[in-house]
Amino acid sequence: MVRKMHTRRLRYIPKGNERNRTSRLKTFLTEAAAKKHAEELGIKKFTVIRSKFGLSKKFKIIPE
Repeated sequence: MVRKMHTRRLRYIPKGNERNRTSRLKTFLTEAAAKKHAEELGIKKFTVIRSKFGLSKKFKIIPE
């Protein structure tokens, strides 16, 4: 007879493709660092905005 696995242990076992959350944008501590990263990626038209969640002081790149 096989024992049932403890339910708390099941929470930590990866189950494959069940995670359907979209990944977050990369954030930067300074606006200059965000601009530099966008230039390295070759993005020509972009805007750098400050994140608006919590007490965050990070910047993110949004391509146009």
